[in-house]
Amino acid sequence: MKSLADPSTPFRTNSTPQFLYVKIPVAAGAADPFHQLENRLDHMLKDQGIGSVAGWGDSLDDGQSGIRAIAFTRIDIDVADIGTARTILQTILPGLGAPAGTEIHYSIRHKHYEDIYTAPGWLLEQAS
Repeated sequence: MKSLADPSTPFRTNSTPQFLYVKIPVAAGAADPFHQLENRLDHMLKDQGIGSVAGWGDSLDDGQSGIRAIAFTRIDIDVADIGTARTILQTILPGLGAPAGTEIHYSIRHKHYEDIYTAPGWLLEQAS
């Protein structure tokens, strides 16, 4: 897992940061070799004062084609407020090129949920 956390520029919050992650499917040949999406997302979250990217990582497919390719990228995010962060992520992720099938994973009162992007909208609070 790579880390973008920069202790010199944390987001501002008076509460304990909360955790969520974004799971983005990667189409064959559409990999982001320099992970610019994570950098842009980190800057947008920090600019709005709601959070920051803590790290990211790629996951491989099952290799049925004989070669294991990147299946999705996971972006870990620390936020000040899950509800606000979800709303903002639902707005900015499609504009950053996140495809249908992108998921936002989070917990509310110890229950796990995900919001799933199904262009042009989101399926909200799906139990996971």
